[in-house]
Amino acid sequence: MSDEFKIEVNDWLPGTIGAPETRETTAEISIQVNSFYATEVEDRPARSVRKSVRVSAFMLAYWLASNWWRIRWEPEKRMTKVNFQSIDWGLSHELASSGGGYVWPPITLTSDGYHMSVRCEGREKYADESLSPIRYLNSFSEMIDISSFEAGVSKFIEQVLSRLDARELRDSSLHVLWSEIRTERSKEPLKAKRKLEALLGVDPDEGDELVKGLLEWQNKVGKLAIQEVAAASNSNDVKATLEGMFKAAKSARTSARIADYGRIKSLLADKGSLASGVPWRFGREVASVVREVWGLGRKPIKNRDIAERLNLDGKFLTGVHSDTPMAIGIGGGQEDQLKLLLKRADPNGRRFVLSRLVGDHIGVDTEDHWKPATYSMTARQKFQRAFAAEFLCPSDELYDRYKDDNWDVDDVDEKSLEIGKEFQVSQQVVLNHLVNRDLIDSSLLKSFGVQPAVYSQ
Repeated sequence: MSDEFKIEVNDWLPGTIGAPETRETTAEISIQVNSFYATEVEDRPARSVRKSVRVSAFMLAYWLASNWWRIRWEPEKRMTKVNFQSIDWGLSHELASSGGGYVWPPITLTSDGYHMSVRCEGREKYADESLSPIRYLNSFSEMIDISSFEAGVSKFIEQVLSRLDARELRDSSLHVLWSEIRTERSKEPLKAKRKLEALLGVDPDEGDELVKGLLEWQNKVGKLAIQEVAAASNSNDVKATLEGMFKAAKSARTSARIADYGRIKSLLADKGSLASGVPWRFGREVASVVREVWGLGRKPIKNRDIAERLNLDGKFLTGVHSDTPMAIGIGGGQEDQLKLLLKRADPNGRRFVLSRLVGDHIGVDTEDHWKPATYSMTARQKFQRAFAAEFLCPSDELYDRYKDDNWDVDDVDEKSLEIGKEFQVSQQVVLNHLVNRDLIDSSLLKSFGVQPAVYSQ
């Protein structure tokens, strides 16, 4: 586990330009993620390939330390209504923003809370040589354990600090910054504050009053709930989001009582947890257990099937709270009770969100009053989406049906629409299942304007 992410100084080199910290830490550095080298390059002038690059270790270490908390906790927010990352987000997560005139590896670092996604996008083969003397060769996307990432970064920064000490540069800005981070990591109140700031997308101490307000909200709705709302919001709208949800929650009337709740929980006891496994895999496992206990097999689930097992009347999917900023489940007086606040207007969307909330209540152990379903890409939201997709449309069924088929683009379009209609899910759910089970190539998703599902990693 500890070797999943490594930054290694292969050799210290003589530096000729820049501040003393930069000159004295010029080095051949390699970055390895599992079996991939993000630093494997074609050296065009030398006409050779090597697995390391010549850069300033100080600048790399300082960038990692400066963005430590946001890299550690801030998720991607591609699934928000604006559907793109902000420039500020890129500066804190894309290694190319380290600056200094170096050609840095094209790495993007994103946390879901329990895992770190390391995405590397190598240069095009025929890129203009005049633009750069080196060309990064590898493209990959790897999900690693967060502890491995923390250990790899910490070891590298400590190595750079030792180099600075040896060169009698003991009071550098990196020394000061890393000392502060070590203190913050060791003190729970400071660590909790930094986490909330990062989830909101602000740098340390930028939103003191806002964070103070969020900590007060925790007493009303729960610590983990506030973190999920923060991850799906930003510093400008989180207060309005919480107030809107609180107002809408008072009008929630749809109250479910989950059948066989105790039996389901006992069967899940040895299945791990959100913290111990990959979110999409845990979502599939929980969905399979629920289907088994409820006697649903692999067949399409009708609305009456859901209503019976949640002890709801037949009109439960007609209640839409369009005024709530996001859908939430609200814990009841008993463990198996859950009030439902649905937002989606289309019937299939409401079924999907309802399933997310039920899956969250079953699979995520928390005493929080609120259980939000958001557009963020935290591990919990990935789990919710994976559960809902598997619960409503089992991917094993699709695999057994179509494992021997070869489809072109027109076949995929027609078949995925048919499957979606049969299981009452969106075409995107079906397409993601087909890709995740290797029934179609992921490149086909572009033909439909679909991004790979966040539960596919």
